[in-house]
Amino acid sequence: MQKELLPGYHIGLRPVSVYADNDIYAVHEWLSAGYSGKAGLPVDQLRVFFILLGESTYAQAFMVLLNHDTPIGQFEVYQVLQDELKDAIDAGEGDYRIYIPVMPVIASLPDVTLQILECCLEYFFSHAEVNRVFWVIPVNDKERNRLAAKTGALHYKFVNQPHSDAGQPANVYQYTRS
Repeated sequence: MQKELLPGYHIGLRPVSVYADNDIYAVHEWLSAGYSGKAGLPVDQLRVFFILLGESTYAQAFMVLLNHDTPIGQFEVYQVLQDELKDAIDAGEGDYRIYIPVMPVIASLPDVTLQILECCLEYFFSHAEVNRVFWVIPVNDKERNRLAAKTGALHYKFVNQPHSDAGQPANVYQYTRS
Protein backbone atom coordinates (compact mmCIF):
# COMPACT_ATOMS: atom_id res chain seq x y z
CA MET A 1 0.00 0.00 0.00
CA GLN A 2 1.27 3.48 -0.86
CA LYS A 3 -0.07 6.87 0.26
CA GLU A 4 1.15 10.38 -0.47
CA LEU A 5 1.69 12.46 2.68
CA LEU A 6 2.82 15.64 0.97
CA PRO A 7 4.09 16.26 -2.54
CA GLY A 8 7.29 14.25 -2.81
CA TYR A 9 6.67 12.20 0.36
CA HIS A 10 5.04 8.79 0.10
CA ILE A 11 4.59 6.18 2.79
CA GLY A 12 4.18 2.52 2.08
CA LEU A 13 3.55 -0.69 3.95
CA ARG A 14 4.95 -4.11 3.23
CA PRO A 15 5.71 -7.25 5.19
CA VAL A 16 9.03 -7.31 7.03
CA SER A 17 11.63 -9.00 4.83
CA VAL A 18 13.71 -11.57 6.68
CA TYR A 19 15.80 -12.35 3.60
CA ALA A 20 17.27 -8.90 3.07
CA ASP A 21 19.30 -7.49 5.95
CA ASN A 22 17.99 -3.94 5.51
CA ASP A 23 14.78 -4.49 7.51
CA ILE A 24 16.33 -6.57 10.27
CA TYR A 25 19.24 -4.17 10.78
CA ALA A 26 16.93 -1.14 10.75
CA VAL A 27 14.66 -2.65 13.41
CA HIS A 28 17.65 -3.78 15.46
CA GLU A 29 19.13 -0.27 15.34
CA TRP A 30 15.83 1.31 16.42
CA LEU A 31 15.36 -1.13 19.28
CA SER A 32 18.96 -0.69 20.41
CA ALA A 33 18.42 3.07 20.44
CA GLY A 34 16.02 2.78 23.35
CA TYR A 35 12.73 1.37 22.11
CA SER A 36 11.18 -1.10 24.50
CA GLY A 37 9.84 -4.53 23.74
CA LYS A 38 12.48 -6.50 21.89
CA ALA A 39 15.41 -4.23 22.81
CA GLY A 40 18.62 -6.11 23.34
CA LEU A 41 17.82 -9.02 21.01
CA PRO A 42 20.80 -9.98 18.86
CA VAL A 43 20.23 -9.56 15.12
CA ASP A 44 19.98 -13.33 14.55
CA GLN A 45 17.32 -13.72 17.25
CA LEU A 46 15.39 -10.77 15.86
CA ARG A 47 15.48 -12.42 12.41
CA VAL A 48 14.18 -15.69 13.92
CA PHE A 49 11.39 -13.76 15.66
CA PHE A 50 10.27 -12.27 12.34
CA ILE A 51 10.57 -15.64 10.55
CA LEU A 52 8.33 -17.27 13.17
CA LEU A 53 5.90 -14.36 13.05
CA GLY A 54 5.76 -14.62 9.26
CA GLU A 55 5.02 -18.34 9.44
CA SER A 56 2.18 -17.89 11.91
CA THR A 57 -1.42 -17.86 10.78
CA TYR A 58 -2.50 -15.19 13.25
CA ALA A 59 0.12 -12.43 13.06
CA GLN A 60 1.97 -10.27 10.55
CA ALA A 61 4.86 -7.80 10.85
CA PHE A 62 5.03 -4.76 8.58
CA MET A 63 7.67 -2.20 7.68
CA VAL A 64 6.69 1.41 7.09
CA LEU A 65 8.68 2.94 4.23
CA LEU A 66 9.26 6.53 3.21
CA ASN A 67 9.43 7.11 -0.55
CA HIS A 68 9.32 3.40 -1.35
CA ASP A 69 12.64 2.35 0.16
CA THR A 70 13.63 4.08 3.41
CA PRO A 71 12.45 2.19 6.52
CA ILE A 72 10.93 4.60 9.06
CA GLY A 73 8.85 2.33 11.28
CA GLN A 74 7.69 -1.17 12.09
CA PHE A 75 4.49 -2.60 13.54
CA GLU A 76 2.79 -5.92 14.11
CA VAL A 77 -0.80 -7.11 13.84
CA TYR A 78 -2.23 -10.01 15.83
CA GLN A 79 -5.62 -11.73 15.81
CA VAL A 80 -6.97 -10.95 19.27
CA LEU A 81 -8.34 -14.48 19.74
CA GLN A 82 -4.72 -15.71 19.50
CA ASP A 83 -3.28 -12.91 21.63
CA GLU A 84 -2.98 -12.35 25.38
CA LEU A 85 -5.41 -9.43 24.99
CA LYS A 86 -8.26 -11.93 24.54
CA ASP A 87 -8.32 -12.40 28.32
CA ALA A 88 -8.88 -8.70 28.95
CA ILE A 89 -11.60 -7.82 26.42
CA ASP A 90 -14.74 -9.27 24.91
CA ALA A 91 -12.93 -10.59 21.83
CA GLY A 92 -14.48 -12.08 18.72
CA GLU A 93 -13.71 -13.12 15.17
CA GLY A 94 -12.48 -10.17 13.17
CA ASP A 95 -10.77 -8.48 16.12
CA TYR A 96 -7.11 -7.53 15.67
CA ARG A 97 -4.49 -5.89 17.84
CA ILE A 98 -1.74 -3.59 16.63
CA TYR A 99 1.58 -3.45 18.38
CA ILE A 100 3.87 -0.58 17.42
CA PRO A 101 7.36 -1.03 18.84
CA VAL A 102 8.88 1.63 16.57
CA MET A 103 7.15 4.96 15.95
CA PRO A 104 8.75 7.26 13.39
CA VAL A 105 9.64 10.83 14.20
CA ILE A 106 10.61 13.03 11.28
CA ALA A 107 11.24 16.64 12.23
CA SER A 108 10.33 17.98 8.77
CA LEU A 109 7.02 16.03 8.85
CA PRO A 110 5.55 16.59 12.33
CA ASP A 111 2.29 14.71 11.64
CA VAL A 112 3.92 11.74 9.92
CA THR A 113 3.16 9.31 12.75
CA LEU A 114 -0.50 10.32 12.73
CA GLN A 115 -0.67 9.91 8.95
CA ILE A 116 1.10 6.56 9.06
CA LEU A 117 -1.30 5.22 11.67
CA GLU A 118 -4.27 6.46 9.63
CA CYS A 119 -2.81 4.77 6.54
CA CYS A 120 -2.35 1.49 8.45
CA LEU A 121 -5.91 1.58 9.76
CA GLU A 122 -7.24 2.31 6.28
CA TYR A 123 -5.30 -0.70 5.00
CA PHE A 124 -6.57 -3.01 7.78
CA PHE A 125 -10.18 -2.00 7.32
CA SER A 126 -9.93 -2.55 3.56
CA HIS A 127 -10.00 -6.27 4.43
CA ALA A 128 -13.53 -7.61 4.96
CA GLU A 129 -12.46 -9.91 7.81
CA VAL A 130 -11.33 -6.99 10.01
CA ASN A 131 -14.11 -5.72 12.29
CA ARG A 132 -12.20 -4.02 15.10
CA VAL A 133 -8.61 -3.02 15.75
CA PHE A 134 -7.31 -2.60 19.30
CA TRP A 135 -4.24 -0.72 20.46
CA VAL A 136 -2.91 -1.25 24.00
CA ILE A 137 -0.92 1.76 25.23
CA PRO A 138 0.79 2.11 28.62
CA VAL A 139 -0.92 4.85 30.64
CA ASN A 140 2.35 6.75 31.09
CA ASP A 141 2.97 6.95 27.31
CA LYS A 142 1.34 10.34 26.86
CA GLU A 143 2.35 10.76 23.21
CA ARG A 144 0.79 7.48 22.06
CA ASN A 145 -2.35 8.07 24.12
CA ARG A 146 -2.67 11.49 22.46
CA LEU A 147 -2.09 9.90 19.05
CA ALA A 148 -4.82 7.32 19.69
CA ALA A 149 -7.28 10.12 20.47
CA LYS A 150 -6.23 12.13 17.39
CA THR A 151 -6.82 9.12 15.13
CA GLY A 152 -10.35 8.61 16.39
CA ALA A 153 -9.77 5.67 18.71
CA LEU A 154 -12.37 5.10 21.39
CA HIS A 155 -11.16 4.31 24.88
CA TYR A 156 -12.36 0.73 25.35
CA LYS A 157 -11.07 0.00 28.84
CA PHE A 158 -8.24 0.30 31.32
CA VAL A 159 -6.23 -2.86 32.10
CA ASN A 160 -3.97 -3.35 35.05
CA GLN A 161 -3.05 -6.98 34.42
CA PRO A 162 0.56 -8.12 34.32
CA HIS A 163 0.13 -9.27 30.71
CA SER A 164 -0.49 -5.76 29.42
CA ASP A 165 2.34 -4.09 27.48
CA ALA A 166 5.57 -3.94 29.46
CA GLY A 167 3.72 -5.12 32.56
CA GLN A 168 2.31 -1.63 33.06
CA PRO A 169 -1.23 -0.38 33.52
CA ALA A 170 -2.53 0.41 30.06
CA ASN A 171 -5.38 1.94 28.12
CA VAL A 172 -7.03 -0.24 25.49
CA TYR A 173 -8.27 1.74 22.50
CA GLN A 174 -10.65 0.47 19.86
CA TYR A 175 -11.02 1.40 16.20
CA THR A 176 -14.05 0.28 14.22
CA ARG A 177 -15.09 0.53 10.59
CA SER A 178 -16.33 4.01 9.77
